[in-house]
Amino acid sequence: MGGLPNNGKTTMDDEQFTVELAQTFQKSMAAIIDAVQVGIWQKGVRDLLNYSTDYGLGQQRGLQTLILKTGHKSAYVRLHWDSIMGSNPDDQQLVAYAVQYAINELG
Repeated sequence: MGGLPNNGKTTMDDEQFTVELAQTFQKSMAAIIDAVQVGIWQKGVRDLLNYSTDYGLGQQRGLQTLILKTGHKSAYVRLHWDSIMGSNPDDQQLVAYAVQYAINELG
C-alpha cells in the first residue's frame, strides 16, 4: 500500500487530490477485499464476498468504512485514511488486524 505524497493533508477539497491518489486508495481497498476473500475461502466459506462502502476521502473525513458480506454474515472494516494509505509498519499492522477481524467474523 502506498504512502501519502502530500504529508497527509489530503481531502476531497484539496487541490492536491489527484486521480493517482484516488487510484491508490481504491487499490488499497481492493487489496483488503481480496485478502478477506482469500481468508474466508481458506476457512471453508465458499461464498463470493459482497461489499458496500461508506467513506469520505481524506483523513479529515473520519473513518473509512467497508462493509463486507457473505450470504449469512457481515463485518465492518473501519480504518482511518492514513492507515489505509500508509506504508509504515504501524499502519500496515492496523490493516492486517482489520482484515483478520473480518475473516474471523465471516469465516
